[in-house]
Amino acid sequence: MFVRHISLVLLAAAQYTLGHLHSRQDGTTQDPAVLLALGIEALGGREAISSLQSLTYVGETILRGRTLMMGISVAGVDNAAVTAGRQNISFAFDETHVKQRIDKIAALGSGWTFGRANLMPMDFSIVAEGGESGYAAVTRGSYNLYNPSGEPQGYLDVCLRRDYFDDLPNRHIKILSNNKFTTRQGETGAGITLAGVHDDTLELTVLFDPATNLPYIIRSYEDHPFFGASTHDLLVHDYAEVNGVQIPQRFKTIYNGKHLIGDYRADQTIINDSLPSDFFALLEIGETSANFLWPGAYTGTKEFIAASISQPLQDLPGFWTINPGGDLGMRQGLVELEDGSVIVLDAPPHQSKLVIEWVQTNLGKNITHVWPTHHHHDHAFGVVDYVAQGARLIVPEHAAGYYTTVPRERVVSYPRGGSYVLKDSKLQLALVDMEATIHAEDHGYALVIPSCPVETSSSAVFDADHGNLAFIETFDHAAVQELLNFLTRDKVRGNAHFFPSHGPAGNITDLISVSGFMYPSFSPKEFVHSAC
Repeated sequence: MFVRHISLVLLAAAQYTLGHLHSRQDGTTQDPAVLLALGIEALGGREAISSLQSLTYVGETILRGRTLMMGISVAGVDNAAVTAGRQNISFAFDETHVKQRIDKIAALGSGWTFGRANLMPMDFSIVAEGGESGYAAVTRGSYNLYNPSGEPQGYLDVCLRRDYFDDLPNRHIKILSNNKFTTRQGETGAGITLAGVHDDTLELTVLFDPATNLPYIIRSYEDHPFFGASTHDLLVHDYAEVNGVQIPQRFKTIYNGKHLIGDYRADQTIINDSLPSDFFALLEIGETSANFLWPGAYTGTKEFIAASISQPLQDLPGFWTINPGGDLGMRQGLVELEDGSVIVLDAPPHQSKLVIEWVQTNLGKNITHVWPTHHHHDHAFGVVDYVAQGARLIVPEHAAGYYTTVPRERVVSYPRGGSYVLKDSKLQLALVDMEATIHAEDHGYALVIPSCPVETSSSAVFDADHGNLAFIETFDHAAVQELLNFLTRDKVRGNAHFFPSHGPAGNITDLISVSGFMYPSFSPKEFVHSAC
């Protein structure tokens, strides 16, 4: 993958160098053509690189991945997505576009137990191909988290296909034809500045090891909704010579110079092997999309959102739920107060824009506050849309620093273990911090009750990721237990209505009965955080 990718970039770019290869002057050269030419020489030279027709990485020892979007802490990547496994990656360069095959067995981290109790490894193959009709498709095994023993799903989402090919030669050979490469320096996580070459069209930078002239970091750039300007690095090291070409054996994906989110070792590299004629062949595929955690681009419409909004409880007239359903639809809550405030509960991306439009059209107001249940991206990536429209962000104080792109004056915070309550003459909304759960450090739940409840008043709990009633029997009951413990601590009524972000709505009694939890009897009037 890497060698052909970078080598072709360097090879053709070297055509723009003048004369013979130059030497660095104390590693301070600013001529991008010189850097490229030195890189080609370090990798093995034109002749050796041009002879590459196929390349296979065989990985038997190290395959690890951590999730940035589902970290428990707001400061790091402490949730393992893949803990171990085997992965072979094969490439063919015998056509004008690149063909790729990934054969992977991946042992999942414990965080995936929300999807299924038995975490048998994922075992599948993906074939991808570049060119105008490029694709990526599952051809063996299952890519579906919820059905690991199922049949191959077929074509993957086009955005996933793009991800597979971003590091391939047919993509980055464009650097050469663009002829828009310039010098750009970049810092490592340790603060060491390296010289590099940047392509202005593809927005990619190759940073070189000054001691060897070999590529060290391939850097792309992102504008992260929470972190702002960010770097996404492929760091390669531990080079070995194979057939006259220097090939890295260790590949690490590092975010913002500090978060190691991917680690892979190629224990063996095979060059120009005779691959079977059908090695990159597709089986007959009857489906054009597939599920893992993200089934594809959001497909909701304003009409679909409008049809899914309701006021489920008569004695809570300012409480609305949004329940679009489907693979990507996530439940949200809306609370409208008499002073003009409109608070949205949870902030899934894309759907945020439609919710903003619905509130403006049907309530004649703007959303004034947004409260994500926690920082995981499926629940919080839409925050920036609400803030851009003028809303203030409500979060526990220990999570405020996570949202670095939100101006401090737009943040309302409340103490760890505490609550933030908004109310009018009809209802009150309590946003309660849960003092760090097994799922997220900044996790909270919301309770909507009348402003001064009586014995028969309704109670509505809005929550995320503590229980999906679609498969609550096999759901991780540690999360169920945790929610019930906190609701007991705060004296929430045991028959409160349950509105989770994922899955069907129901009642807290559904969680109580399946978990064997002995839940005390409380009146709505006893709620600890009530502002009555």
